[in-house]
Amino acid sequence: MKKTFIIAACSLLMLTLSCKKNTEGNKSVIKQENGYSADLPKDSTTIATTETDESNYNAKDYTDRYVADDGSSALVTFNNTAKVKTISIKSNNKTITTPQTEAFEKGGIYKDFDITIVAKNDSITITQENNVIHLKKARGQ
Repeated sequence: MKKTFIIAACSLLMLTLSCKKNTEGNKSVIKQENGYSADLPKDSTTIATTETDESNYNAKDYTDRYVADDGSSALVTFNNTAKVKTISIKSNNKTITTPQTEAFEKGGIYKDFDITIVAKNDSITITQENNVIHLKKARGQ
């Protein structure tokens, strides 16, 4: 009886001490949206440089979901920056990224090695050797 009481008392004591939560957390690890910690000093020259770099860079990335003829889904990301114009297609945990070689209104042609991707309006055609895959923009996008 004495052993049971000691075991129960010890387990109750360990249970109450182990469930103590620290709600304040570690603020030096949590970063804000601009990438700086909440209580660390901010370097004003770095922030100003970052803002001007981003405004001069004209970054325009957007991702849409496309659906193939067989019903499989793919995420297509268009990276249209001042320096680089690429398309990335991700499906089945595999990603194809190709640079743009030709541009035309509402579309473009992307080529890399033996892969050719033609993007027109809301459709994409991927050609690799004799294989052709047609993608259409998913409804509601």
